[in-house]
Amino acid sequence: MSEKSFEERRSELRKRVQSQLDSPKGSNSYTDLDETDQHHQNEIVVKPMIDLDYDERAKLRMIAAIAILVGSILGIISGGILLQGNPDDLLNSSLFNEAETVDLTGQVLTEDGVAINNATVELYEDNTVLVIKTVSTNDNGYFQLEDVKPETMKIRIIKDGYSSLERTFIAEDGLMSPFTMRTGGSSTIIQEDFVGSDGGWSLEAAVALSTFLGVVTIITGFIGIQASVETRRATRYRRTQYLAGISLFSRGLIWIGPILILAGMALNSLVKDQYEDQLED
Repeated sequence: MSEKSFEERRSELRKRVQSQLDSPKGSNSYTDLDETDQHHQNEIVVKPMIDLDYDERAKLRMIAAIAILVGSILGIISGGILLQGNPDDLLNSSLFNEAETVDLTGQVLTEDGVAINNATVELYEDNTVLVIKTVSTNDNGYFQLEDVKPETMKIRIIKDGYSSLERTFIAEDGLMSPFTMRTGGSSTIIQEDFVGSDGGWSLEAAVALSTFLGVVTIITGFIGIQASVETRRATRYRRTQYLAGISLFSRGLIWIGPILILAGMALNSLVKDQYEDQLED
C-alpha cells in the first residue's frame, strides 16, 4: 500500500464519520438519548416522593392506633379504681347520699275531686303518737311540710264532716299523692298504708352498681386495645371503627380517654384507604 493511497483512505474515513455526525439521524439519536435519560431522572425523583407520602400516612395510622390504645388503657385503670374503691366514699358522694331533710307538698280532696280547705294535717314519726308538725290546707287544698326527716312517717288529715285519713309513707322530697277524704265522723280513722320507694342507696346497692360500672369499663377498655391492634393491622376499616366506638364507654379518667379515642378514630378515617377492605372496594 503506497503512502498516497493510505492518506486518501484516511481522508475518506474522516469525511464519512463527519457526515454521520452531521446527519439528522445522528441528531435524533442524541435527542432520544437525552429524553430517555431525562425520563429516568424523573422516575428517580418521583418514586421517593411516593414512598415518602405512604410512609407519612402509615405514621398517621400508627398515631391513631397509639391514641386509641392510650385512651383504652386509661379506661381500664378507671375501671380498676371503681372496683377497688371504698363503698363508703361512693355512698357519701353527691349522687348517692341522702338529704338531711325534705320538703313535702300534698293536696286534700273530696271523693268528687273538690279541694278541701282548712283541713288539719298532722305529721307523726312512725309507731309514735307524738305530733312533729301541724299545718292546714289552703283554699286549693294544698299543704306543705318543710324540713322533714327522710324516714318512715305518718300523716293524719282531720276535717269536720269527714272521716280522718291516716297514711304511712317514706318521706321523699316533692309532691305527694293526693289525699282523698270520705264523708263521715272525724273520730273515724281510715288507715291508708302507702309506703313509697326506698329513699337513698343501701351499701349493697352501691357496691353492686360500682362493681357493674367497673366491669363494663374494663371490658370496653380491652375492646379498645383490640381496636388499636386492628388499626395497626389495617385489614377491616369498619370493624376497627366499631370497636373503637365501643371503647368510648371505658370513660378513661372521665373525659381524657374518650377524647384520645375520638382523635384516633378521626385520624383513622383520614387513612382508611390503607385498609385492605377499602382497597378491594
